[in-house]
Amino acid sequence: MASLVGGFIFIGSFGLNTRQSLALPAQTSGGSVNLEGKRAAQVEKSEDEEMYEKVLEKEPRNVEALKVVLHGKMRRGQTKEAVKYVERLIDIDPEEVEWRLLEALCYEMMGQLNKAKRMFNEILKERPLLLRALHGLALVMHKNLEGPAVFEMLNKALQVAHREKRVTEERNIKILIAQMHVVKGDFEEALKKFQGLVSDNPLDFRPYLCQGIIYSLLDRKEEAAEQFETYRSLVPGEFPQRIFLDDVVLEAKTKSRERFQKEFQAEFSYRK
Repeated sequence: MASLVGGFIFIGSFGLNTRQSLALPAQTSGGSVNLEGKRAAQVEKSEDEEMYEKVLEKEPRNVEALKVVLHGKMRRGQTKEAVKYVERLIDIDPEEVEWRLLEALCYEMMGQLNKAKRMFNEILKERPLLLRALHGLALVMHKNLEGPAVFEMLNKALQVAHREKRVTEERNIKILIAQMHVVKGDFEEALKKFQGLVSDNPLDFRPYLCQGIIYSLLDRKEEAAEQFETYRSLVPGEFPQRIFLDDVVLEAKTKSRERFQKEFQAEFSYRK
């Protein structure tokens, strides 16, 4: 499912060369999508998942089977069950950061914010500029009502990237900082930062997409449409997440402002 809020969160978690996270549902349909149909399909357990569950009964350390079952449970929001499969994958390959990120995400989704924060910090000790870990930590800190500390953490990472001349990471973190201003509710500051990012590199599609989502939230439809049109002209056709992001644009055009605002507040509020 590509929800507008989910799409906004997702945009902050990838750079232009980052592979799609396992936590996201696979996208297989083309251009025109039936979003309600996609939602319904994701609730059902696939034949592949049932087959691999049987495989795991005989081969409990079969990595491919664990991944398929885990993916299905994440897609259906069965987070508590998903954690068990993530932990099994970590036990098999403790060096794979993908599983550790996903474990932290699961605990964040279950509302265990302090545990999720500790896990994201442990990853960042080893890889201080890993975007998805910074992204996850920022959201957890926001939900934990840590206020300015979110931006202090991100600005420290930005300074490291600048000092080490990590140009790609520096830009990715700037985009994440702009997004966190939206999460905070400071839309004008976010728009200023995204406009600055466009000036620095007008060929990066992400700031246009994010601005389109912000304008949709503000019910400024003409400006949103303009940003989405620029996004479409720049995003590569072969970009791995293209279909998912196109679904986000479609939702932005069809969803009411009130419904989006309710989703946004629900997603970014403190989870008890």
